[in-house]
Amino acid sequence: MSVRSSLFIATTLAILVFAQVEAATRGIPWASNDNWAGKLNTGLMRWYHHWQDGPVDALTRLEFVPTYWGPSKMGDWKRRKREMNHNWPQNILAFNEPDIEGQANMDPEWAVEEFMNELQPYADRGVKVSSPQMVWDLDWLKQFMDSCNARGCKISYIALHWYGSWNDIKDLKKWVRRVHRQYNLPIWVTEFGITSKSHPSKEQVHQFQKEAMDWFDSQPYVHRAAWNGGYSISNPPDNFATPLNALFRSGGKLRQMAYSYIYGEGNNRRSLMGGHNAMAMARRRDVDGETEEEAEPVYEGEAVHCDEICEKRNKFLVGEDDEDDDM
Repeated sequence: MSVRSSLFIATTLAILVFAQVEAATRGIPWASNDNWAGKLNTGLMRWYHHWQDGPVDALTRLEFVPTYWGPSKMGDWKRRKREMNHNWPQNILAFNEPDIEGQANMDPEWAVEEFMNELQPYADRGVKVSSPQMVWDLDWLKQFMDSCNARGCKISYIALHWYGSWNDIKDLKKWVRRVHRQYNLPIWVTEFGITSKSHPSKEQVHQFQKEAMDWFDSQPYVHRAAWNGGYSISNPPDNFATPLNALFRSGGKLRQMAYSYIYGEGNNRRSLMGGHNAMAMARRRDVDGETEEEAEPVYEGEAVHCDEICEKRNKFLVGEDDEDDDM
């Protein structure tokens, strides 16, 4: 084989590896001890958000995506704006769950005004700004999008959240597909995970996560996804989502599920080449976390596989078929 042929083959392989790695969309909503964050500076991880809070110093390799959480946290947003003056962002996420009481909880017209005043100036200067991060109410989103577009909003992608049962992967697919078909914009799933009420086991949570990421990775319009597990299993943010979504053990070691999320498992187009080997090497470096016993949560009552939010969301999915449209 000639030197020129060898160089061509080596260059081609390098380009393929680079393209495969750079196509990854995995991110994380960060909610834990910042001293643990450096464990995510590897593999397929590419970005994170921190709700209303600012960047995490230890996440040096990941893109930080600031969030304008909503007017009730204006003080935090003013701090983010001062930070952005010194470190201009590529992307900004808009309002956190405006269709949920206790979260941003805004009506669409108010959200349009806030978008035009606070976010449109960034969009005008080339920053890609999301839609509000929606949980279920597509009527709310339509009213917002219609009014905002009439005012000249520049929305680069639709941001969605999804929480549900471990046995409802079809509902997740329908939700994402339904919104994309309506707006024909890229989708960012900025939070997703399994609810406590569905009484999952750790194996069921892990399997759901893998299936969801495989499907996201097969859809060219799903540009980014963030599993809501950036915390310790012993210290979840609330009891709505199961603590089994967590990527970390109580002492900061990575759980088994974290490795497949961070590195992929070699079974989709966005996994690292040699993903299994990379996972094995990482486990050896973090071996104490692998040998620690982990108790299953104790659930009370009957499992609920479609809670109130799920029922509201599903009303918008009537007639949406179950096609996989995998690539």
